[in-house]
Amino acid sequence: MKSFFALSLVILMFSCDSTKSTSDEKSSNTLSPDEKQEMSKNISSITLESGCLPAGDCNLEVMPNTKMDFKIDTAEMLYPEFVDDLHTNTVKFSYNEDTDKELMDGHYREEVYFEVKNGTKEMNLQDMELKDVNFLYGRFCYCKGSAGYFKVDKGNLTMKDGKLTVEFANGQVPQKLGKITASYK
Repeated sequence: MKSFFALSLVILMFSCDSTKSTSDEKSSNTLSPDEKQEMSKNISSITLESGCLPAGDCNLEVMPNTKMDFKIDTAEMLYPEFVDDLHTNTVKFSYNEDTDKELMDGHYREEVYFEVKNGTKEMNLQDMELKDVNFLYGRFCYCKGSAGYFKVDKGNLTMKDGKLTVEFANGQVPQKLGKITASYK
């Protein structure tokens, strides 16, 4: 019964539909060759250096020409919807903890998202300034009342000389991740 409720909640979160309303959004499928060339001048690759906990697997990726549009589901929980935007890339870090495959509710995952405007070479944000990049933390597990997405306004995000450092505390639910470092081109 518990797993049915959790599965229903996840399906409900991702089944909500909305329409685009921002005039600067443009599908990456409709980009001209010149626009695609310009996009390649932004973060093209990112490599995790530290931050992954030994009990799981991590993935760090750049979602090009994508920004987050925040939505609220019927359970009044926040979630991101990813929309095309020529001026923004979204960076996603995910941590999936190794669990017993025999346990239906044994999964544990944390995610971190933030946006980087195209052409940004350096950034140094602290605490409330994290709102400028829509910094978002997600925790997903069978942990009643302390799972979902949460906006973060405590921490530091620094990009300089090809090095990315993120330190944060969501202040709302327990978290295992706290510091991530990566290199980027």
